[in-house]
Amino acid sequence: MRPLVRAVLRGSLRQVRYVDVIAPHRARGLVAQVYRATERDFGVLAPPVALHSPAAASLAATWLMLREVLLVDGRVSRAVKETVATAVSRANDCPYCVHVHQAVLGTLPPDRTVSPVAEWAAAAGRHHPGDPAGSAP
Repeated sequence: MRPLVRAVLRGSLRQVRYVDVIAPHRARGLVAQVYRATERDFGVLAPPVALHSPAAASLAATWLMLREVLLVDGRVSRAVKETVATAVSRANDCPYCVHVHQAVLGTLPPDRTVSPVAEWAAAAGRHHPGDPAGSAP
């Protein structure tokens, strides 16, 4: 992981409130396995993953879904996936996630298909649930 992304995430587990996150040095069993996998595949243990640590099965499921969506090869590039994740984070008003996804996006090779996806994702984020204008593929 690039130094910029690492700098953004340093100390970020302290930002989790209302949940007693299991500290990496105290993690055991499934929680420790997921923490290692997260750090191996993403380069860091991010708060949106760690906040599930008190419930190991929930943590593992969250990691699995996040990994499958962002890292596993599929129909679109990682840049497209991070672009959509950035737009979703903006729509959810989560500055931490916006910052992280933008930082990761800045480390990826350019992808000419990103621009139209970015426009679609931004437009979709401005609509309210149930609004047909926000549901176009």
